[in-house]
Amino acid sequence: MKKFLPRRPSASMLVAMTALVVALSGTAVAATSLVSGDKLIKKGSLSGNRLRKHTITGTQVNLNKLGKVPSAKHADSATTATTATKATTATSATAATSAVNAVNATNATNATNATNLGGQPASAYLPASTVQASAMKVLTAGQTGVPLASSGPLSLTASCAVSGTGFTTVTISVTSTADNWLLSGTIEATAGTLTADSTTDVTVGTFRSGSDGIRVLAPNGASMMGQDAYGVNWPAVGNCFVSTSVTT
Repeated sequence: MKKFLPRRPSASMLVAMTALVVALSGTAVAATSLVSGDKLIKKGSLSGNRLRKHTITGTQVNLNKLGKVPSAKHADSATTATTATKATTATSATAATSAVNAVNATNATNATNATNLGGQPASAYLPASTVQASAMKVLTAGQTGVPLASSGPLSLTASCAVSGTGFTTVTISVTSTADNWLLSGTIEATAGTLTADSTTDVTVGTFRSGSDGIRVLAPNGASMMGQDAYGVNWPAVGNCFVSTSVTT
């Protein structure tokens, strides 16, 4: 059998193979240097669909260079508006609560007034300032002109006197400084002092008392209307006592 001997490559084959090895080695070196740098890919040559989904994060993106999303332009003012709306709502709620409290307070006051007045209007009652009541006054013999009440030109006074024979007399007098005034329905043409009520003991040193109405009216509308109580020889012989309550 004939033995196969390998043929020696020709010179041209050697040159071709050498050129191929050199070409391949140069491409590999060039590719290796391009893969790690920005020169491998041309600017603006890639589209978004060439990137894997969900691979871009804040690390790769400079957030400071991003503009506002159009739909979020009013986000800041919306926050302020929401705060303002809440503040306005809170203010309105506070005002409403204050108004309700004010109404309730007014109603409570009115209810209290209605209870105090027995359901009658305020005009049905006399103001306290128009009522003049004198506490029981004890006079000793010889006291005169003790004031009891007054209204405009009108005044009410009391006196206590003991006569030379021992009789004790108490007198309640009305004085008017205006003409044409009324005393118990009688016109008094001139100003002056008149006796409204009086009593004297019938037996020296004995207790005696009385009471009567007081009705005095001046031309200018001033008046004294009420009741008096009076007596002699109490709390001791020779004393007089008197008490009045009138509206003016």
